[in-house]
Amino acid sequence: MEAIKMNILRRRYFMVMLLLMVGILMFSGCDSGEKVIDKATGKQDVEQFQKMKKDIGKIADQQTKKYNDSLDKK
Repeated sequence: MEAIKMNILRRRYFMVMLLLMVGILMFSGCDSGEKVIDKATGKQDVEQFQKMKKDIGKIADQQTKKYNDSLDKK
């Protein structure tokens, strides 16, 4: 009878520990959902577009400066 009680206690202990570990792993991998919301609303894409637009503007300015410098040398 004691062996059966010990077996049941071990199973309960194992299940509790398993659930705790799974819960900790699940919540450690979750963020507040901001990334998902930003992706769904397109905010992330708009921010990336704005950054690319600035980068392209900088590149265009550099190319214009190089072109003007080459004309001045001639």
